[in-house]
Amino acid sequence: MLAIREVAVLAFGIALGATAPAQPVPEGGEDLEASVHMTVSALEYALGRADAPVTVVEFTDYQCPYCRRFQAATWPQIKRDYVDTGKVRFIVRDLPLSFHSNARPAAEAAHCAGEQGRFWPMHDGLLQKDADLSPRGIASRAQSLGLDMARFRACIAANKYESAITANASQADALGIRGTPAFIVGKAVHGDLDGVRLDGALPYEDFQGVLNDLLSGGG
Repeated sequence: MLAIREVAVLAFGIALGATAPAQPVPEGGEDLEASVHMTVSALEYALGRADAPVTVVEFTDYQCPYCRRFQAATWPQIKRDYVDTGKVRFIVRDLPLSFHSNARPAAEAAHCAGEQGRFWPMHDGLLQKDADLSPRGIASRAQSLGLDMARFRACIAANKYESAITANASQADALGIRGTPAFIVGKAVHGDLDGVRLDGALPYEDFQGVLNDLLSGGG
């Protein structure tokens, strides 16, 4: 199942072309609500009902302070009010920025943890305010999650998910995304997602307005 997931993501990323260097998004975001179209898969790392009326895709960098701010300040409310209530399917994709040296190894670690059914605990841990993204820190977190460490280390050493991570970054580039966090919010029909792009560590109220509009039939 996981291999199919990565092949599907990789194939889509290759079709979109090469990745350009990303730049940080200014605090507070920019280019609010730019219309976009993208493809999503049933095999994504996602939370919420598969048939939720609204889909949110986040492009994240584990070393990005604004991603960590979103995770701490905004995500819990979105999860409580929209994901846990069946209104939103929330998907995470990688966008390790080139100037964050620990971001790509952290993304690799999240995928490797996903092999053992622990993607979301690893994802959440890596985005904690003071998370240690050094090799030792990541190994310590993996151990605390009860992972098979021999399998985890072998996965990391092989760079097993490098192509999938690059594919996610390529898709972000094709969508005009240059920094993190960035979000695509819209309605998905048969894998085609039409929505708007929200950039930056925006407050809950900004997401609430867009989500409620879509849920009420707007957009």
